Amino acid sequence: MILKTDFPVEIFKTDRRKTVSIKIVDGGVHVIVPKRLSDARVKDLILKRTSWIKQKLRIQSETVPPKPKEYVSGENFTYLGKNYKLKLIPNGDGEVKMKGKYLTLGYPKILSETDRKSFVKGSLEDWYKGHALSRLTEKTKRYGKMLRVNPQLVSIKNYKSKWGSCSSTGEIFFNWRIIISPHRIVDYVVVHELCHILEHNHSAAYWSHVKSIIPDFNQDRQWLKVNGVGLFV
Repeated sequence: MILKTDFPVEIFKTDRRKTVSIKIVDGGVHVIVPKRLSDARVKDLILKRTSWIKQKLRIQSETVPPKPKEYVSGENFTYLGKNYKLKLIPNGDGEVKMKGKYLTLGYPKILSETDRKSFVKGSLEDWYKGHALSRLTEKTKRYGKMLRVNPQLVSIKNYKSKWGSCSSTGEIFFNWRIIISPHRIVDYVVVHELCHILEHNHSAAYWSHVKSIIPDFNQDRQWLKVNGVGLFV
C-alpha cells in the first residue's frame, strides 16, 4: 500500500485483532489492523488520525530520555514529586527509611558491585510499592466518596505502558510508579480510574465526571505524556 505521510508508517495485519491499534514507536508509527480490513480503509483511518499522530510524535521527540540509575549514595530518587538523596550504609539493617531529605538503606558490604546494585534497586522498588499501595488506597477512598463510587478492589501492578486500569466489575489497578509523580498527578490518575466505574469508556459524559473533580485535568494528562518516561526507580 502506498501512503504519503510526513512520518514513517509500518502496517501489520493480523487475525488476532478485531480493532485498529496505532502506536508511536521510536519516532515512527506502527499500525496494527485486522487482516480483513481493506488497504483503502486502513489508509483512511491513518489519514483521519494524522493530527493525533503528529502530536504524539512531537511529544516523543521533545522528551529527553532519562539517565539510567546507578544506585549509589548521593543519587536522587523522587517520591510524590519531591527529591530525596540516596544514602547507602554499609552493613546496615537492609531497610529503606525516609529521613529528612534522604532515603537511607543499609546493605551487606560483602556484595559485589553488580549484586549491590541489584540489592539496592530491589529494596527501593519494594519500598515504593508498599508506599504506593498505601497512598493510592487512601486517595481512592477519599475521591471515591466524592464521586459516590466504591471500588471492589484497589491494588498495584507493574504496567509498562499505562498508569491504571478499571475492570468492568469495579476492580482498580494502579501502576506503582505513578507514586513518583507529584500529588496532583497521582490524584488525576486516581480520579481517572474511579470515573470508569461510572462510565466504562472515554465519552463526553466520562470526561465530565473527571472535570467535576479536577477541572484542569488536561494539564495533568499533558504532564504525564511528557514526563511519564522518567517515572522509574
